[in-house]
Amino acid sequence: MTSRIRELLEQAFAGAEQRPALVDQYLGQAAGAGAGNEARLAPLLELALEHYQACRAASLRQAAERLQSEAQTENLLQLLGTILESSDQGIMALDMDDRIIRFNSQFISLFQIPDEVMAFWCHDEVMAAVLANLVEPAAFLASLAELCAQPAAVWRETLECQDGRVIEWRSLPQPAVWAGVKRVVSFLDVSERFRSETNRRLLERKLDEAQGRLLQAEKLSAIFQLSAGLAHEISNPVGFINSNLEILGGYVRGMLDLLQRYADVERSLPADLPWRREIAAAKEQLDFEFLQADALDLLNESLHGTRRLATMVGSLRVLAHAQGSATSLVDVHGLLDSALAAVSPAAGADVKFLPVFAALPPLECRPSELVEVFKSLLANAIEALAGSGSVGIRTGLDAGLVWVDIADTGRGIPPENLGRIFEPFFTTKPPGAGMGLGLSVAYAIVAMHGGSITVSSLPAKGSRFRVALPLRQPGSTID
Repeated sequence: MTSRIRELLEQAFAGAEQRPALVDQYLGQAAGAGAGNEARLAPLLELALEHYQACRAASLRQAAERLQSEAQTENLLQLLGTILESSDQGIMALDMDDRIIRFNSQFISLFQIPDEVMAFWCHDEVMAAVLANLVEPAAFLASLAELCAQPAAVWRETLECQDGRVIEWRSLPQPAVWAGVKRVVSFLDVSERFRSETNRRLLERKLDEAQGRLLQAEKLSAIFQLSAGLAHEISNPVGFINSNLEILGGYVRGMLDLLQRYADVERSLPADLPWRREIAAAKEQLDFEFLQADALDLLNESLHGTRRLATMVGSLRVLAHAQGSATSLVDVHGLLDSALAAVSPAAGADVKFLPVFAALPPLECRPSELVEVFKSLLANAIEALAGSGSVGIRTGLDAGLVWVDIADTGRGIPPENLGRIFEPFFTTKPPGAGMGLGLSVAYAIVAMHGGSITVSSLPAKGSRFRVALPLRQPGSTID
């Protein structure tokens, strides 16, 4: 029986460093208990051994499972760390208190966080290093706080850095809070993409402008063809109609004067003469007093109309004969002086001209045509003032282009009309007050010089027209 108890004790204390001493100790206690007790101890020891081995096996399984779980967690953390470090984006994790708890090396590089901060980093120092890079740090902090306050929010914004870089940052909702992480934010340098997008939009805008100029050029081309025929066909009839009306006006005034003399003589004759009553009846039937005044009014209105037609023909002739005309080198300021001398405000108007001329090289152009352009712009500026205000005239040179600004402090141009002011025959003036050719002719002349006219305007503030012209015409042989 003693050998059986020893065997059980040996199994019970298997693996223990002091197994022999423990076995001898328990055997001594069993021997002291007597033979009868020894026989009773054996079954109890067997039950105790089975229970101990079951507990020990369970403990070993739990320890093995714990070790396996720890190994899996470590592997998962290593995998996540590898994923974070292999990303081309800077990644920042925030805890439940909205504080930084982890980030990758790309985040450090992206925001140029110094080594001394990284040595013993904390949230405040890392965030301060990030904010030091930004043009608007307060706006980023406000957006980050708003993001953290909205667990379901999808976020995407851009940050402008002090060194000109553009960084896009974004965040998706967390499916579940894991390891104390509330939000994960990614950062990506999109400077090249941003510049490409900006350049693309710039090119699209330039393309739209070029298409607009092409459309305008096509319209003007049709006007050129029409103007050549109209100028020829209308010029002669308008000329002799105007001349005949002026001669007829002289005739009518002479006859009216003669009739007035007859009337003076008539009043000196006796009132009882029969034929005098007949004359009075004829005058009343003709409404002779009204006829005298209305005849002159009709002549004056007709002459005014023919003069407007003559002005329109003159404008059309400018277009018809502009192409192919010889160019010469001139002083732009001399052209402006000529235009200023040709336009004048209405009597009693308080209009101030404020010229600011820069030193400019000679400009190759067709001088008489540019004078017409400046006259049209100055006349419009004076009219916009409605009797009081100032007209600024500035010149300058930029990238090989001579520019002339003519700005007024008048009523401005309504936004809905800005896109149409250069269209032929478009006018906002009342019927009979304008033909709508001035700005379209000016646009055509400048376009044929290889230049451009642009306009900016604010209602009730005024308008500014800029004429930009190349110093030399395409294919010019002038030095």
